[in-house]
Amino acid sequence: HWLLQRSVGQIRAARPGALQPASTAREIAALPQLPAQARGAFTVIAERVERCLFALRDLDAGDWSAVRAAYADFALAELRG
Repeated sequence: HWLLQRSVGQIRAARPGALQPASTAREIAALPQLPAQARGAFTVIAERVERCLFALRDLDAGDWSAVRAAYADFALAELRG
């Protein structure tokens, strides 16, 4: 969840005005203003967090590894354009 919040903060800083206060993770993942690499990585993070928070499914080590790798990809993506 922290990595999702951090990713949203990075998007907000890099793309002022792209996010609305009520933007959902799915809406953010579909933002055309984000480069494809960032969208794909953000989607992986959001899907895992939603599965845990809203579907009440436990995440395993594979999920954690996938989210960490996706965040690394996201952090390396050029968000400013």
